[in-house]
Amino acid sequence: MAAEGSAREKVPSVALGRRWPVVGRIVIGVGAYAVLVGVALWRGGLDLAGIASLLIGSQLGYVVLALAAYYGSFPFRAWRWKLLLARHTPHPVSTKRLILPYLYSWLVNCAVPAKLGELYRCYLVQRRCAVPFSLAFGATLVERAADLVFLAVLLPLATLLVFHGSGESEFLVLQIIAVLLTLGFLVALLSLRWSQRFSHRLPSVVRRPIASLAAGLAIDRSTAGKVFLFTFPLWSLEAARVFAEARALGLAISLPLALLIALLAALLTTVPLTPAGIGAVEIGVVGLLMVLGLSIEHAAALALLDRLVAYWSVFLVAGIPWLAERLLSGRRP
Repeated sequence: MAAEGSAREKVPSVALGRRWPVVGRIVIGVGAYAVLVGVALWRGGLDLAGIASLLIGSQLGYVVLALAAYYGSFPFRAWRWKLLLARHTPHPVSTKRLILPYLYSWLVNCAVPAKLGELYRCYLVQRRCAVPFSLAFGATLVERAADLVFLAVLLPLATLLVFHGSGESEFLVLQIIAVLLTLGFLVALLSLRWSQRFSHRLPSVVRRPIASLAAGLAIDRSTAGKVFLFTFPLWSLEAARVFAEARALGLAISLPLALLIALLAALLTTVPLTPAGIGAVEIGVVGLLMVLGLSIEHAAALALLDRLVAYWSVFLVAGIPWLAERLLSGRRP
């Protein structure tokens, strides 16, 4: 029993690592962010006092709406993941039980690069809900594929609506990147799915995980339709978040522009060099808004407010219950 308990407590180092390395990565991430902001202030000639004034004077009600839109997406995300897991588990996991693992995965994504929070989420659902890790990971990959497909489709559409068919050539490269990223990801998933046919040639130690992963990637038309249906409100809430943030700063932006900013931020979070694309997202959003004629101070204020809502707040909203679980249970959550 003791050996079994200790094995169950062990956290995969690839997903989380030990305590101090994680703290070190957080410190490095924050330091990199500070350096990037410092360089931007130095080279861009920003009016720091003006940006601070805009942020301090932002309307709290709209900031709360932005937070509600952002965290209101997590039940939809959890329900979508539950839908994918339910096809392969004898006892379906409730949406409520998946919300906290989702939040914790966002916390890890904000602390370390390369989206390692997705692996941590799969580990948590394996330990808490007895779902095989490879199956959960397969379902997670299907989720990411759905998000990328919407990103590849909506980014050119939102760009067209914002620029009205002229001047959007500056963002053509980003559109091409989104399409190529989506196609590459889909090809990789199909390769993993078909790999099950050749798994009998592999050693028995890896045959079962590959079969489980392939099962997690397999979805029928009905499930695929529901997954895509529930991806719509996720992107709608992303656009609503940015729209509310702009209104909080007194900026009147259109819904297509709010969606374009949210899509651009989502694309730049895939940059694996920094946690959640920190630094890259801010620079990209400021660049987009300046192209559209906003002053650099207003553009920077909106970018910073968006990261306050969609990045820094995660350390409180997800970090507090994560730490509380550790303190109450005396073990890693």
